[in-house]
Amino acid sequence: MNADTPVLRARALTKEYRVHRKQATTLKELAVRNFFRRGDTFLHRALDGLDFELPPGTSLGIIGGNGSGKSTLLKLITGIIEPTSGSLEVNGRVAALLELGAGFQPEFTGMENIFLQCSIMGLSRQQTLERLDAIIEFSELQKFIHTPVKRYSSGMYVRLGFAVAVHVDADILVLDEVLSVGDQTFQVKCLQKIHELREQGKTILFVSHSTDHVESVAERVLWLTEGRAAAFGPAEEVLPRYYAALSNGASPAVPHGMEAGTTLRRTAAVPSGRFSAQKARMQEVSFHTEAGEETRRFRAGEPIVLRIGMEVSERLEGAELLTAFGTVDSVRALWSTEVLATPEQPLEPGSYTVELRLEDYHLMPGRYLVSLMLSPPGDTSAAYDLHLRLYAVTLWQEGGTQGLQGEAPRLTPWWRAATAAEEHPGPAGGKD
Repeated sequence: MNADTPVLRARALTKEYRVHRKQATTLKELAVRNFFRRGDTFLHRALDGLDFELPPGTSLGIIGGNGSGKSTLLKLITGIIEPTSGSLEVNGRVAALLELGAGFQPEFTGMENIFLQCSIMGLSRQQTLERLDAIIEFSELQKFIHTPVKRYSSGMYVRLGFAVAVHVDADILVLDEVLSVGDQTFQVKCLQKIHELREQGKTILFVSHSTDHVESVAERVLWLTEGRAAAFGPAEEVLPRYYAALSNGASPAVPHGMEAGTTLRRTAAVPSGRFSAQKARMQEVSFHTEAGEETRRFRAGEPIVLRIGMEVSERLEGAELLTAFGTVDSVRALWSTEVLATPEQPLEPGSYTVELRLEDYHLMPGRYLVSLMLSPPGDTSAAYDLHLRLYAVTLWQEGGTQGLQGEAPRLTPWWRAATAAEEHPGPAGGKD
């Protein structure tokens, strides 16, 4: 494929569905509706004039709420459905893992479904045999490979489907919420494989409601809302806008099932999340260069300035801000604690700004996920607010390699909170 030819090109892409207000339950009812009561249906526009281009070898995260058009777009890309109007150009062979169990024949064994799926992808029997051992080993289903897949659990479906999709040498890999099912060990294994394929120059299209998965995979992000593109561009530019929209559009209450005082231990199984608990909350989180430019991409070694807006609703006689940089596979690379309030210098209710400066660190080029936690001193069991692995930061360097090395990093922070009239020095500062 020519490097200058987009692997995907959408022009005014539109898809409409005819929706019945009431589902027919008998043949007579269906006939009456089709011939005499056409007003019982309406057109739903799932995609509305979508325009974008994607160069080869790019990883694209597709985000948006339920009903925004994400799955419809993937079905168009994979050829399952046709557009109502506009055009979609796909250059390259596509391997897809969409709805759970889609494409599997339930009466066939896992082995038989491997051959079926590879055949659909255009592989000969000999080519399938050459990949067979690798597929089975990756899926970890050796004991059940001759069992009919109708007896598989949802996690086993994903294991088999993902293993086939990543071993057929497709140009484009399309994944729809595949990491929302299955254990965390296999999720990490899948993410590592996705990164490996990305390094090989494969194009990855990835839909997930888990923002840390999107951040760890995507170089670019397409944000859909009501079938239109709310934003399309580098992940470091689109995701902060998406987070801001989520923050402004909904109360940061504790999610269903989470109690106030969420701890790091209790959220260990949660890939990412924003868990606002009580008394204070963090908002307007942004990353800046030393010169003040807002960005999520930094040359490895240059200072990183983290700025956090904070709303305090009750007097805090003790508060610490914990900051953690971790790799996408959950290896903690950097951890820092900064005291913001003490009984001698408490935080009164109001608005504050916190700034941290990261310098002289020893993080190699790569992508890192940042967690923030505001809690009482030395007590993470009663966090005021927790942003767990919500912010992706990319460190780049020409000729750089992935990984971690060097001595322990040093975080040199300062924080500032000033009233409009005066500046108050000290760890507790003042209010904006």
